[in-house]
Amino acid sequence: MQWKTVMRADGEGEQILFKVGLMTFKATSAETNGQFAFIETILPPGARVEPHQHPEAEVFYILDGEFTFWIGDEPQGTISGKGAFLSVPPHIRHAYWNHTDAPGKILGMLAPGGDGGLESFFRQVGVPLQTGDEIPDLTRSVEHLHEEIARRRNAGLSRTNPLPKP
Repeated sequence: MQWKTVMRADGEGEQILFKVGLMTFKATSAETNGQFAFIETILPPGARVEPHQHPEAEVFYILDGEFTFWIGDEPQGTISGKGAFLSVPPHIRHAYWNHTDAPGKILGMLAPGGDGGLESFFRQVGVPLQTGDEIPDLTRSVEHLHEEIARRRNAGLSRTNPLPKP
């Protein structure tokens, strides 16, 4: 594997609908030789990232919005506005919440990146978007996003009558 130069414009990159928002991979671990993954996430109003921990360090840089963070079992307070920053060491329990009535946007970095980690989890659990796919209205509530994800997962699926018993 070789580290590649990566340059992407706004809106470019692999996109995944995840239960807390729209994730755009600005750089994947495959492109950085496993050193890191860099992800832009737009979180709709009310989106909560539940308490979790993982082996990667995670860095948050707020581009827009207001978020409440918990580290361990303690609320760390609210960070808001472009330029706010937070780093979380590996294996430390953390959570965050967009508690406003507007979407928020975060740049996040996972280090190291690599197969089998959080980056892979997002791909397994989320719904990938293809070029030209409609992006859901992220100004609406997170519940609307959940409905949209369920709809897209079930696209093309139709149930039929059960088979007769032999």
